Amino acid sequence: MNSSKVENLIVKYLTNEATSVDLDFLSKWIEKPENEKFFYDYVNTHYEVTTAMSGPDIESIKNNLRERIKKDKNPFYRYRINTALKYAAVITVSIGVSYLYQKSNSKSPSPIEVVEETILIPKEEAITIQLDDGTIKTINANEETEIRDSKGNLVGSLSKSKVVYSVTSNIEKLVYNTIKVPFGKRFDVILSDGTHVFLNAGTSLRYPVKFIEGLQRDVYLKGEAYFNVTENKEHPFIVHADKMNVEVLGTEFNISHYSEDQIINTVLVEGSVQIYSDSKNSKNTGDSIRLKPGFKAEWNKSRREIEVDNVDTRIYTAWIEGKLIFRNATFLQIRNRLERHYNVTIKNGNVDLDAQLFDATFDIETIDEVLETLSKSYAIEYNIVNNEVLIK
Repeated sequence: MNSSKVENLIVKYLTNEATSVDLDFLSKWIEKPENEKFFYDYVNTHYEVTTAMSGPDIESIKNNLRERIKKDKNPFYRYRINTALKYAAVITVSIGVSYLYQKSNSKSPSPIEVVEETILIPKEEAITIQLDDGTIKTINANEETEIRDSKGNLVGSLSKSKVVYSVTSNIEKLVYNTIKVPFGKRFDVILSDGTHVFLNAGTSLRYPVKFIEGLQRDVYLKGEAYFNVTENKEHPFIVHADKMNVEVLGTEFNISHYSEDQIINTVLVEGSVQIYSDSKNSKNTGDSIRLKPGFKAEWNKSRREIEVDNVDTRIYTAWIEGKLIFRNATFLQIRNRLERHYNVTIKNGNVDLDAQLFDATFDIETIDEVLETLSKSYAIEYNIVNNEVLIK
């Protein structure tokens, strides 16, 4: 493959547009020392053009990247994506956010003041299940145990970081459980009909222990979840999120409904869903919307209106794999998601910064590494005081 085609693949990788075939080629191609040198030289050039040479020291970033690569040179990582590509994501974040920061702030950045002696320690909280009688049980994701209702009846099991409910239980009436996932954690629930629900950090889901024949399948969501719904034409599956409802027969979609957000997002990956409000007869009137795959519906809580846009669904579902992808996101949206993802507190004293728009991608980074990248790329001053991040 000639150099121009390789350069195109590298650009696609840096802009998160590379396909799996592209990534496979780059992973093998970069194993040769001369190709690895070409890769770093090209990233350096691309970075300089993008940031007009006014960003952080690329050489320092590359040296740090090489040191991290050395630490991973062991057989355990042999079948993972090449470490040079994996950690190049640090440079990718710098490229995107440094350029956008320059567009939004023409002033010279102030010196970075970071209290390096203080380490931010994410808070640890437990996943819980509330039974039908109000009893709350703590879940240890590493355990394998039985799930029983308030009367001692076996209704499911906990295994491999997920709760699986049984369709064979003897329950013949609607009995609800509520699972709560704290900030900093994710969890899976497989409902009695086989529907797989991925729960994001800071999420609660209320659902029947067993779906009853003849009744629709209703669940109640606060937070964010990805649903892979088992098809059942006779029993529609309905997700209730605040005053918005999403009805499906069998499909895959993501709903984000956090109390601090003004918008409720529904992103359809596969199948079809109908979205309507709790307003009288809205389901059967022009107020309802049928969503197609690849589209996002935004429900505005205050205006009670729905807007539909064509989107890249990967941006909204990457959290299932532990990734955070931001595209044209405000800094307020970014820090809210960082708080939920890592279970930390980030307070911002820079009102103008909250409104600025950024692109960024985080994958395997710790919260300290994320903060360091943000500091270098955005020229943001912050301190860690009483285990909280304070942005000046």
